[in-house]
This record gives sequence, structure tokens and C-alpha cells, in this order.
Amino acid sequence: MKIIFLDIDGVILPFSGSKHNSALGPNKWGVEGFCQKAVKILNEVLLETDADIVISSDWRHQHPLFEMREIFEANGIIKLPIAYTIRSKTYTAMNLEGGRVDEINEYVDRHRLRHWVSIDDLDMFDLFPNFVHCKHPNQGIKEIGLKEKIIKILNK
Repeated sequence: MKIIFLDIDGVILPFSGSKHNSALGPNKWGVEGFCQKAVKILNEVLLETDADIVISSDWRHQHPLFEMREIFEANGIIKLPIAYTIRSKTYTAMNLEGGRVDEINEYVDRHRLRHWVSIDDLDMFDLFPNFVHCKHPNQGIKEIGLKEKIIKILNK
């Protein structure tokens, strides 16, 4: 099993103020549509690796999994999320990165994962070598070289 731990804001949804094209207009979830170019890249990664998606984003606190699956489908993502990471007591406003690292490590350990990657705009280098940093949250997964890096990690 291959898993992508996926953040949303700053990865497939550029931060506010950055322009992106979205096919998703007003919707019942009240969310902004994902960047179409970012969705295209994520879909290419999914096709080349056959990975599944586990949501590590804070969006998991606002939307139950069935809604998140609907949101992904409406945005044209070819594989829907299979799960969320758990909320760790260490994930606080003062420890966003460390808390998210703990949540991902808990999932990896519980499911005995060997092939996984975390994609996030938070600086979570404690997950190295399985971490891909979106250093420019206005670009997200569209940054040059990130797609290849993700595929290489998942297919090693």
C-alpha cells in the first residue's frame, strides 16, 4: 500500500491572493475550488504510483470523510481520500509542525506503511526522507520538480 498524506491549503489550494483556475463554483460545502493545475499534477501522481490519499490537512476538522470525498470528486481528483490522520494532543497552535508529524507517524506505525509521502506547506523535515515541502504556498504542488520527487519517494 502506498499513501499520500495530503495537506490542502498551500498544496492543492493556493493561499488567498494567488490566482488559480477552479472548475468548482459555489457549492454546498462552502469551500473554494482546488487549483486545476494542482489537481492535474496530483492526478498524474496518483496514476503513476497507484497511491491512496490520507488527509492530514486541518480540513478534516470541518468536513466528515464522506463530505471530503464529495469535495475531491467535485474537483476532479481521480482517487478519493480513504482516511484522516488522528488528532494528536501535540497538535496545537504553538506546535503545528510537530503535532502533524506526530499524527502522520502514528498512522504510519499503526498501518506499518513502507511506501508513503507527506506533502505539506508546513516545514516538517522530521519526516525526511518521506517529506515533500511546498515552499511556495501560492504555487503548492505545482512547484517545479515536486511531482517527480513525490513519484520517486512513492515508487522506491
